[in-house]
Amino acid sequence: MRARSGFTLVETLVALTISSILVVLVGSVFLVQNRYSALQMRRVQVQDNARSATELVAREVRSSLNGSVTVAEPDRLVLRSPMVLVGVCAVLGPNTFVHIEGGADGVDVNEVRGVAVRTAPGVWSFHAARWSQINGAMGGAAPCAGNGADTLGASREYHRLTSLGTYIGSSPAVGDVLVLYRETEFRFRQSTLEPAVTALYRGMAGDTLVEFATGMDAGSGFSYRISGGAYNASVTGASLARIDAVRVTARGWLPPETGGQDPVRSGWDVTIPLGNVR
Repeated sequence: MRARSGFTLVETLVALTISSILVVLVGSVFLVQNRYSALQMRRVQVQDNARSATELVAREVRSSLNGSVTVAEPDRLVLRSPMVLVGVCAVLGPNTFVHIEGGADGVDVNEVRGVAVRTAPGVWSFHAARWSQINGAMGGAAPCAGNGADTLGASREYHRLTSLGTYIGSSPAVGDVLVLYRETEFRFRQSTLEPAVTALYRGMAGDTLVEFATGMDAGSGFSYRISGGAYNASVTGASLARIDAVRVTARGWLPPETGGQDPVRSGWDVTIPLGNVR
């Protein structure tokens, strides 16, 4: 009897049916995995957006002085940000000779908006002045050396400032600590890059702000603690000087993609105390 070869029609149909089912199952697994991977990537993006926004503000606020906040609104924060510490080592008439670590060449003098004077540990007074109004010249090493400063190899770090008394009320004394500061503004508002979401902008107060972090919702913003009490959405007047902490809330958000996926959200809060520089 001759052996049968090949498949019957029924066997062929069964094999095709099984293979089709396997293809569908494998495809479904990969489709689910791809959707999961895409969702995870969107979640990471949202978290990175929120974290980068809070870290940017935290770096600036953490180094700020007591009383440095000038505008405290739910979506807008303006503060005097320290640029460099300055030590007074000699005073001769209207000229104040100071030590600037790294020298004035390391300071973006175009951003200088004023001088802060330490009147007591942790207590600062702020006085508006542009660099062009107080800049004398390099060459303050000799008067400082005469008062005992070690200027060897660091003469470029000594500088002569002029007419400080005009702006801070009186001439500083040898040993006083000053801070040159800029005025930095942060603002949450509609993104220019992605109009459907909110973004964090940063820049010099009064100048054009730059979009730094996007992908957030309208719940993002600032709140302010006064003298260790409750947090407030906005602070004005004399209470600004009593702000001792700023809370930054970044609500990361991405709208749903084509295909029906839900929007992705991730909240990130950071509380930063002021007055770390004493």
